[in-house]
Amino acid sequence: MSMEEAVRKSKFTVLIGKNGAGKSTLLRALNAGNNPNIKYVSPERGGTLKYDPNVDNNISSNANWLKQSRQTNRFEQFRQQSAAQFRNLETSVLREIEKHADKRADLTYTFDAVLEQINALLPAIRMVRNDKGGFSVQTKAGEPLDESNMSSGESELIALAIEVLVFSRQSMEDKILLLDEPDVHLHPDLQQRFTAFVESVAVEHDIRVVIATHSTAIIGAFSKTADLQIVPVSQRGQAHFPTFKRSDVCEGILPIFGTHPLSTAFNKSPVVLVEGDDDRRVLEQVVRSGGGRVAFAPCVVGCVNELSEWEDWLDQFLPVLYDTPQAFSLRDLDDVQDSTINDLNHVCRIRLNCYAIENLLLSNQALEEHEFTADSFRATLRARVGKFPAHKYTAAVHALIENFEIRRTINIKDIRNIIVAELGCSKPWEVLVGQLIAANISVANDNPHSIQTYLGQKAMKNLFAYEQ
Repeated sequence: MSMEEAVRKSKFTVLIGKNGAGKSTLLRALNAGNNPNIKYVSPERGGTLKYDPNVDNNISSNANWLKQSRQTNRFEQFRQQSAAQFRNLETSVLREIEKHADKRADLTYTFDAVLEQINALLPAIRMVRNDKGGFSVQTKAGEPLDESNMSSGESELIALAIEVLVFSRQSMEDKILLLDEPDVHLHPDLQQRFTAFVESVAVEHDIRVVIATHSTAIIGAFSKTADLQIVPVSQRGQAHFPTFKRSDVCEGILPIFGTHPLSTAFNKSPVVLVEGDDDRRVLEQVVRSGGGRVAFAPCVVGCVNELSEWEDWLDQFLPVLYDTPQAFSLRDLDDVQDSTINDLNHVCRIRLNCYAIENLLLSNQALEEHEFTADSFRATLRARVGKFPAHKYTAAVHALIENFEIRRTINIKDIRNIIVAELGCSKPWEVLVGQLIAANISVANDNPHSIQTYLGQKAMKNLFAYEQ
């Protein structure tokens, strides 16, 4: 669908993509024409947060000056414009109180209350009205603070908040606010505060909001109930845009990318989708024990039935962020006879060559490390059955003994802790398995009961490959 159609689908739309993909171009295209119901806030917002009468005069004398001046990526007088519009905000709020009886009756609804919406965003300073019809800035202790001593993030936050509040008071239908990289100059905490502020104002005043950003913190800051969609933008000139709603997939994966996913950290530690927390703990141990030889970030899906959805999400999302996108998924063999599975464009899909990752506890390397052979460990298990005949998992242990030669494909989930205990190991089973995998990285072994065989060639050549 076109961008115009996509924007109509949700109250909040986040465009995410690499630098140069055309996000700003798309927002300016939405802002084309003289539609007063659309407000575009440019990405590079220069200037100082001081009242400039010349800027105020330009705004008053030319209805299109404000809009036209912001059709570029950088506008040097943006903050002066915002300071000038503070007066318009005060006038709009006072007229709002004058027109609406319910707001006149609400003694708590004052311009100072609106001003507190901005102050709630600022952790170290606050805005106060002055006698000249504008505002000044103080520290939280009440000491005056010159604009030149404010941080760029503080100036940015005040300017953006004024812009949003002024637009929210305009009397028109179908208002659309276009925010181009509002995360610039803002610490992740301020990004989250500003996003929550925008959501609150947009809901109260019925505004659609479109945000172009690099920051996944912006996406994560929206409330669970927000009508939010994400639109990947992959290249300039793109005409059709897929959209997807924020879901459990986003909640699980986005924190791995960090606040600014265009950093190189993710490229060095690609995400690995796994079925459960035990798989995650195993892979985390592999990284810890690998001595820098492998690097990845495991992310729990929840269940195997959802794995395909998550893979599709990553396959669509990664190319808009990275030039060489790569991710992995790891699933159990379970009752499938063949571990072969096809990859997606950017997701290497791996199926273990054993029933589940805990089956590595029965590999030759695991037995040998604890001074067992296959026969001697079977004898140990038989002794346990004789000692605890009434134990609830004795039948499962007996089944393993009788089928020890096919232990690679047996479900041992219920007895994995018993196996660890009989090996004489005091470590959690996930730690033991992770250490065993790390110890066998780049080691060849084609024995049918080797760790390498249990993991499978695809896992060894891709996920657990030695990183030169």
